[in-house]
Amino acid sequence: LYGTPGLRLFATLGTGPVRGLCVADNTLYAVSGAGVYRVGASGTATLMGSIGTASGIVSMSNNGQQIQIVDGSSSGYLITLSGNTLSKITDPDFPGGVKNAFLDGFTLFNQPGTGKFWATSAYGAGLIDPLDFATAEGAPDPLVSLIVDHREIWLLGTESIEVWYNAGNADFPFERISGAFIEHGCAAAHSVEKIDNTVFWLGRDDKGQGMVWRAEGYSPRRVSTHELETKISNYSRIDDAVSWTYQQDGHSFYVLSFPSEDVTWCFDVS
Repeated sequence: LYGTPGLRLFATLGTGPVRGLCVADNTLYAVSGAGVYRVGASGTATLMGSIGTASGIVSMSNNGQQIQIVDGSSSGYLITLSGNTLSKITDPDFPGGVKNAFLDGFTLFNQPGTGKFWATSAYGAGLIDPLDFATAEGAPDPLVSLIVDHREIWLLGTESIEVWYNAGNADFPFERISGAFIEHGCAAAHSVEKIDNTVFWLGRDDKGQGMVWRAEGYSPRRVSTHELETKISNYSRIDDAVSWTYQQDGHSFYVLSFPSEDVTWCFDVS
């Protein structure tokens, strides 16, 4: 057993659970239950408003002017940083999102239950052109998640992963990188994180699920052990797994929690 740091109370954010965190302009923004909070350096929390759902992980992406919040439903929300205001995305072409990320001024998100990912207008996280989407077509599986790493978009499906980049095309700026295709998919949308200059995720494919992978270039490398994989295989549910990463004393950590099982595992990259 390896000891890890304990916990110290920093802030109390409504009744919980805390569903997402995002830092912008040296301020912490958080979603707790249905409430959206602004948290100061001393831990003082200010309620900004509420969103339509009260449970499940949200994804929050900062473009420098706005934070887009998506929760897997057909609704999305914006925090406007200049006035610290919360509003609902009202563009009728917004289809909802599961996971979002920022690249070159665009906020990217994958549409629930499809193979599509969308790009908003540049620095307009709530403005959607009905033609500004593409489909991951290297395999017919639906998208589970996405992440931006080293200015590349990793699109993770249930059985495959493909990588796109900003090609500067006039109509839709992004296109797939030739040869950047992985025949392993993702088992949980919010298990995808980056640390140690690469991407980690909880995997699945047409042969099974429950291995933890890290990318080496465009190739996956297994980092979980047989013992851990046996435990994961006995969990009643793994698609709700949530990850986060942190660094301490020169060590980088990938932390993977399974809420339905009340179990957390931590991988020391070094």
